[in-house]
Amino acid sequence: MTFLDCRTQAVKVASGLLRSIALLAMIGQAQTAVAGPDDTERTARTIFGEIVWNEFPGGRAIADVVGDFKTGPHLKFVRFDAGVKTLPHIHSHSYVGIVVKGRARHFEPGNPSTETILEPGSTWSINAGVPHISECLAGSECLFATQSDGPFDSAPAD
Repeated sequence: MTFLDCRTQAVKVASGLLRSIALLAMIGQAQTAVAGPDDTERTARTIFGEIVWNEFPGGRAIADVVGDFKTGPHLKFVRFDAGVKTLPHIHSHSYVGIVVKGRARHFEPGNPSTETILEPGSTWSINAGVPHISECLAGSECLFATQSDGPFDSAPAD
């Protein structure tokens, strides 16, 4: 690898990290909105191995981090088994996500420019009503952190 190749790769990594840090900052602000009433504990933490997962068919699971993904604004973990690929679908609320583990794609069918492979630390966003496919590539399960200002739902895309 040449010096120029190394420099180009370093710039790509730094750019990705800056985008991830910006998204984390936005999620931190979103947490304030979904953190709960003033009578909740001042701080909270959950050990990863103690997370309570809601298992779904097809090798998928969801766990609340902040808020309740079934009823309103929330931050959640989403887990896909390796190789899981959804059918085209839509959501009623926009959301942003970060790849925590694995390699994934979250893309619009028929729009090759959106089929970017996302490595850990990569981010994406999907606006409400936009048909898309979510995919965990083969080789490793995927873990995502996603934030939305409304409940999580899913309906088949037309």
